[in-house]
Amino acid sequence: MPDPESFKKAKAHAIRFLSYRDRSNWELAQYLKKKEYSHPVIQQTLDYLAELNYINDQRFALQWSQFQINKKKIGRSRLYFELSGKGIDKALIEKTLNTIYEDNPEKDIAAQCARKKWVSLKGVEKEKKKQRLVQFMQRRGFSSDIIYQSLKTLTESVDSENYFTQLPSAHDQD
Repeated sequence: MPDPESFKKAKAHAIRFLSYRDRSNWELAQYLKKKEYSHPVIQQTLDYLAELNYINDQRFALQWSQFQINKKKIGRSRLYFELSGKGIDKALIEKTLNTIYEDNPEKDIAAQCARKKWVSLKGVEKEKKKQRLVQFMQRRGFSSDIIYQSLKTLTESVDSENYFTQLPSAHDQD
């Protein structure tokens, strides 16, 4: 049985750490380990917080994923990597990714991300722009299929926009 005073201090540290944002079980365990609590104290604290539903890896994975998709517009492989880095179980990651990308199709997220980046690359020649966009999308964790599909759709729409803006208007012909 761990020392009651250590347990009390560990709970206080953990709750303060959780007050900033939701954490995974693993993140909280690492935090308490850095504070030099013994393994039994850490385990008792984690069990106590899980019992109160202060830590829940499933909830954390969903919240983290939703935030990352909304703010950073990242792809499946990057999100998988980030969640595994937070100590989330691989089966839970797969379940979370399937749920998240069911509600937010990855190709739609990639298309939004590509369009925004394309606009920011104003003044860069078209081929170089494509290369930079592909590299950017790869860093964001999108698969090559989705990247090239987004690039194709984007360049077709940009080309058609350019075509229509270059047509002479009716009053130009007078």
